[in-house]
Amino acid sequence: MKMAGKILYISTVTMGALSGCIKPYMPPSTTANANVLVVDGLINTADSTIILLSRTVIITNKTTANPETKATITIENATSTVYTLTETVKGTYVTPALTLDNTQQYRLRIKTSNGQTYLSDLVPARVTPPIDSVGSNVLPDGLQIYVNTHDATNNTRYYKYKYQETWQYRSAFNSYYVSNGLSLNLRTPAQYVQYCFGNDFSSNVIVNSTITLSQDLVYQFPIAVIDSGSEKLETKYSILVTQQALTSGAYTYWQDLKSDTEDLGTIFDALPSQLFGNIHNINNAAEPVIGYISAGTLQKKRIFITNAQVPQTWTAEYFAACASQIYLDYGGDPSFLIPLPNPDVYIQPGNPFVYTTDLCGDCTAQGGSVTQPSFWK
Repeated sequence: MKMAGKILYISTVTMGALSGCIKPYMPPSTTANANVLVVDGLINTADSTIILLSRTVIITNKTTANPETKATITIENATSTVYTLTETVKGTYVTPALTLDNTQQYRLRIKTSNGQTYLSDLVPARVTPPIDSVGSNVLPDGLQIYVNTHDATNNTRYYKYKYQETWQYRSAFNSYYVSNGLSLNLRTPAQYVQYCFGNDFSSNVIVNSTITLSQDLVYQFPIAVIDSGSEKLETKYSILVTQQALTSGAYTYWQDLKSDTEDLGTIFDALPSQLFGNIHNINNAAEPVIGYISAGTLQKKRIFITNAQVPQTWTAEYFAACASQIYLDYGGDPSFLIPLPNPDVYIQPGNPFVYTTDLCGDCTAQGGSVTQPSFWK
């Protein structure tokens, strides 16, 4: 069995970190904004409502996640309780799909485990118009994803977006063998690690307004940019865009949050402002609470982009580090590397064995999964 030209993945090579001359900045420790309640979510009048509760942490702490558990959350209209949410995992509270009257106003009531009660303002349910299309434009250094939509009634005017990315990528080399520590064996189909799927979510605030336009029309509004050297474009890429109609108050909140967290950096940028959401401690109006609760519906649209649709000069940057394979000629005796039960089956005398690092031969080493998503096509 001749194995020349095939890739054998055997061992891991760990790259040392490069040291620089930039001194890390450690901000001064403060507890002024520690343990503030954070409320994130939408009262979805046509689907499942998901509310995330957490607490802020001190920036110097090692712990970054601080979910607020064992709370009681209810959806209310102006006169009564509509539904009670259930905590599914720590800090995540969920209802099954609901069908609520979009002509009414809604709010959240939150009672935490320490006995404090928080109430959001009553807000109107905003019905989101469908997304007309999601598309892409080729830029000099990447691919820009955009969204088109419109409201013929001119009633929406304020929009918020988020997205989920999924992409298929491959390892630089195909690993045909796997080691169990004692021997080297051909991989079974269940052990193939050449193709993987990665996932990511939007992390920035994405809002848009058409209030200054004569028509409620959103045309090629940029949602995301994918770098030309990203592995996201190496095989196939998919993005699921979610669109939400906002009230003017919600838009102002999210726009201020965006300015305070993303648009700072020069003397010409806006100064940080005090954010006022619509959630309050009913017994202590001065207590800060982070978050803005809206109500209404969502619209979603997914597109796929293949590697053939982007410039073929674009190459995944992680391939560059895998340009050189390591060839070891054992002269038919691979026992130098690892004992094999039947070496003549795997190596013919005079043929090289080839191996590479896990990052170059195992796609899961980059954090992906070999399991194909159900929506993939």
